[in-house]
Amino acid sequence: MPPELLDHIFNFLALDALPSLALTSRLFHSLSTRIFYRHIPPLPLAATVRCLTTLASPSSSALALAEYVRTFEIGDIDVHSRMRKLLRSFYSLLQRALSRMPALTSLSFLLPGPTAFYLPKSPSFQLTKLTVSCDFDKMLAQFLLTQPSLKTALFCGPDRPHTTIHIDALPALHRISASPLILAMLVPGRPVKEVELCLVHPWLLNAAVLETTMQIVGFSRGPVRSLQIISHLTEGAATVLEALECIPRSLGGLSNLALHAVSGSVTKELLDGLPPILAQFKSLRSLMLLSKNKSDALHDAALTPGLPALWASACTTLECVALPQATFVRNARYGWVTLQDLERLLADREQMLVHREREVREREEELQEEQRVLEERERRLEERVRVLRAEA
Repeated sequence: MPPELLDHIFNFLALDALPSLALTSRLFHSLSTRIFYRHIPPLPLAATVRCLTTLASPSSSALALAEYVRTFEIGDIDVHSRMRKLLRSFYSLLQRALSRMPALTSLSFLLPGPTAFYLPKSPSFQLTKLTVSCDFDKMLAQFLLTQPSLKTALFCGPDRPHTTIHIDALPALHRISASPLILAMLVPGRPVKEVELCLVHPWLLNAAVLETTMQIVGFSRGPVRSLQIISHLTEGAATVLEALECIPRSLGGLSNLALHAVSGSVTKELLDGLPPILAQFKSLRSLMLLSKNKSDALHDAALTPGLPALWASACTTLECVALPQATFVRNARYGWVTLQDLERLLADREQMLVHREREVREREEELQEEQRVLEERERRLEERVRVLRAEA
């Protein structure tokens, strides 16, 4: 069997099966090892240290293993490591290991604090996706300057004063998740199309903050077509609605809008106040509202089924509404239905079409039989005519 086909098959195996498979033969060892090190997930502290020690080893075999790595995730190691500060030797080991991964394309660096110092100064890899929880400081800004291929960036850490980033950094940035101040540094002048606004403090969801942030996001060369807001809903519905009104004034061309409430409550007053805001969007196709509070209005089974049609009456371009309990889509034949209902309706329609096809096939067989009978009768008549002519 060709190695390419074996490699494709091995990709469907569980990771814990690959070490045993590697002991089978040299070919299986090579293929299994390549797949095993291709994607390194978050590991416990002891396993992380062993993995980094292997990848940072100066041996040629370790160098070959490091060259296999495409996705690397580290951070939130375990409770023990979070309770005490990791030793500097750990970060030095991590830095050496990262510097030996030339094929790395996705990095999750979830180590809080000023840990960007330990990212490679002259990395051999070119990332397309980066997730970090370290401080957004000068060291991180310098690292970003070395990643012109980065398309998706998620910044979970706080920004630090006096941090700036060069205008030439991140020329391919397409999707970003960050706080308002970090967005102000990275979005203007770059081809950002998807923005995730993280408002970690409850008091940030107000008109003043959103007005300024939306104006800044509007300077993207994308332009921005998708906006997701992750925030706390501790303020009243009037304050939240006033803040949301700022979005269409600067980003009226959005295609997708999402609001994720990590705390607080989505009230009926807030839901009823959305139509005038949605009416200001020119081409909004998808709306998503999520809430972790399972007792709020967004989880009311009697209320939510009527919301999509209500909002679509204000925003005629709306085609999809995602709520905690169901996702609704607009269908030309059935109107607003859930994906489950649409699947059932399509299945019923498919069965109906199959039934009709069977009826048509049976009718065609009946017509063919009638045609055969007519042809046989016509043949007999012709034979009889010939017999009569011969007798005459």
